[in-house]
Amino acid sequence: MSSLLSVLQISDSAFPTGSFSYSLGLEASVQYGYTNGTPKFKVFVMSCLENAGSFNLPFVRTAYEKSENLNEIRRIDSFSEACVNNHVENRASRRQGNSLVDTAIQAFSDERFQNLQQAIESQEMRGHFPVIFGCTCAYLNISLDVCLEAFMFGVLRTVIASAVRLGTVGSLEGQKCQYDWQKVIPDIIERNRDKSIEDACLSFPLVDITENAHDTLFSRLFHS
Repeated sequence: MSSLLSVLQISDSAFPTGSFSYSLGLEASVQYGYTNGTPKFKVFVMSCLENAGSFNLPFVRTAYEKSENLNEIRRIDSFSEACVNNHVENRASRRQGNSLVDTAIQAFSDERFQNLQQAIESQEMRGHFPVIFGCTCAYLNISLDVCLEAFMFGVLRTVIASAVRLGTVGSLEGQKCQYDWQKVIPDIIERNRDKSIEDACLSFPLVDITENAHDTLFSRLFHS
């Protein structure tokens, strides 16, 4: 089967990983008034993409390359757990990673997903989403370049979908924004593709700080 079909499947909104339950901090940012108006919203989106590139891509790439070594995957996941000290983001990452494993077991006939699930259930690893995503793409024979693009696409798609549901942008405007901002993804990948997990860092910590306050909101549509 073509790897294109596989990446389309795991990137489809119908593939249940729970990503549409998360706003990547946008809901808190909107309620605190940090993203009022298109210019501020654009800054927020670009900050999310840059953070995904500088922090998450090293974990995605390393997990992809070490996917056949479960001991290494445990180590990478443990390092991710130590680095994601924002409790809201940590919780979201674990939930999405666990959901991805559970869905992959049902959708794909590959015992390597069961090995990941067993490691999570035995608490040998947490199952953070970037780590599990990298493994998933490797197991489905999706190329590393496409894997990284698909991950970044998922970040952009999630924040745009959240903005539409929050009323920050309209549906059509959201699609136009997504098309325009997809053009920056190759550059972000190029600047971060060779970073090790030890070099992973947040480029725009204000987004992380805002998301960290999500649980204090009086009313919430999203989990993060």
